[in-house]
Order: sequence, then C-alpha cells, then structure tokens
Amino acid sequence: MKDFMDYEKKLKYIILTLIKGVGCVSQNALLDICGNIETCFTLSKEEIHERDTLGKVGEHRIHLVSQGRENKQIRLEAEAILKDSIDKGIAVITREDNEYPKRFLGLGDMPIALYVKGKLKINDTSYSAGVIGARRCTQEGKRTAIETTVKAVNKNGLVVSGMAKGIDSYAHTAALKTNGYTIAVLGNGPDICYPPEHQSLYEELIKRGCILSEYPPGTKARSYMFPLRNRIIAALSDEVFVIEAGRNSGTQTTVENCEKYGRKVVRIT
Repeated sequence: MKDFMDYEKKLKYIILTLIKGVGCVSQNALLDICGNIETCFTLSKEEIHERDTLGKVGEHRIHLVSQGRENKQIRLEAEAILKDSIDKGIAVITREDNEYPKRFLGLGDMPIALYVKGKLKINDTSYSAGVIGARRCTQEGKRTAIETTVKAVNKNGLVVSGMAKGIDSYAHTAALKTNGYTIAVLGNGPDICYPPEHQSLYEELIKRGCILSEYPPGTKARSYMFPLRNRIIAALSDEVFVIEAGRNSGTQTTVENCEKYGRKVVRIT
C-alpha cells in the first residue's frame, strides 16, 4: 500500500510538471496554498481559487491545472516517464520527500520534482561549493579549479557543477579523486551523458556522486536548458567560485541567480 501511495504521489508530481502554461513558480505557489500534491488534485477549481488569496497562482493557471490533472494523455505520458525512470534506476525526488534539497525551500522557482542517478546527499552537509567556469580554460585555471575543489572537500563540503568541458569537469574529477562528494546538474535528462566524451566521468559520478536534472529521462540537451540548469547550481551552493569566465559567458546566469538567492560569488580570473 505504501509503495502504491508513493507511486501515485510521484505520478501526480510529474503530471503537474507536464501541464503546459504552469511553470515552476506557479507549481510551487500551488503546492504552498494546497499543502501537498494530493490536495492539489482533490480540491475543486473553486476551492483552489478561494485559497489563492494573493493571486500567486492566478485564475488562468488554476484553470489549466484543473484541466490538466484530468487529462488522460498527460497521465499516460507521466506514467511512461515514471516507468522509464524506474527501469533506468533513476529516482524521482519530489518536494515532499526527505531527500529534496532543503536549500530549495522558499526560493519559489525551483523544480518540484528532480530526476536523480546516484545518491542525493545534499542535506547531509552544512557546506556546499559551486565550482564553474570556462570550458576552454588555461592550465592555471585548471589548477585553481582543483585547488578550490580540494579545499571544499577538506571542509567536509560537497562540490556542485555542471559536467561541462573545462572547469566543471576538473572540479568533479578532483572531488572524486579526493574521496569527496560531488553533484553534476545537467541541462538534459539524467540518462544522457552530455557532452558524450565525459562518459567515464558520468559513470563515476553515478557510482560515487550524483547526477541531477529537472528533466525526465530521454530529454535531449537544448541551448535554452543550460541557463535554467544554472539556477539549480546556484541554489544548491552556499558560495559559487567562477573561474576564468567572462561576464558575458554562460556562467553569468549562475552569478545572477546567486545574487537573487543570496549566495556568495567568488570570481577568479
């Protein structure tokens, strides 16, 4: 019975993420006013509207949710995603699960469901360092990434990055080599290694760290997904080290999100 209830809960979370026109901010606002996913699905449209006293969800999106949660096609798609996740050993971590990052709570625009390969241990540490930067870095940049990572590991902290070429990959590798814990946040499904040349690193991260994504398995990388991914790196980190990255580079979105979430940014050029 417990397994069935957990399955249904995760399924409903996935359904909510699939309703077009209802993004992360509205999904979180809906959960805030309803209390949990079950209530989101049992309250009538009118009852949800009554609870939405500040209009954070809005009448139009409440209507979309009311329609979407009853849509058979969306449910079938959600069932396929959940089955695929189970078959591939991907955990679906929802906002109601103990493993869900406490650092996300209160931010408002975080994904309500995460797809994870490996062991998510973000709540087991009091310190988290994001280490990101240039894909085409110098030897000095590589050395700095390694040193920064080792310092974080020595503080019993974890290291968060995006598994990209350059600084990201050096940070993950250094964390693993020093028996540290590291999380790779992807801008695609967690079952896809991107870039493909990082296959060995990807496999080590699954064994000894964690692959995390807001996108379900099978989702291919698209350029617009990486700036969205960067907000998760910022949210998971207490401070973010930006190494050899220009102010017009892709890392700038991470920096902007750090400022939004009150995370410290350390630029190393």
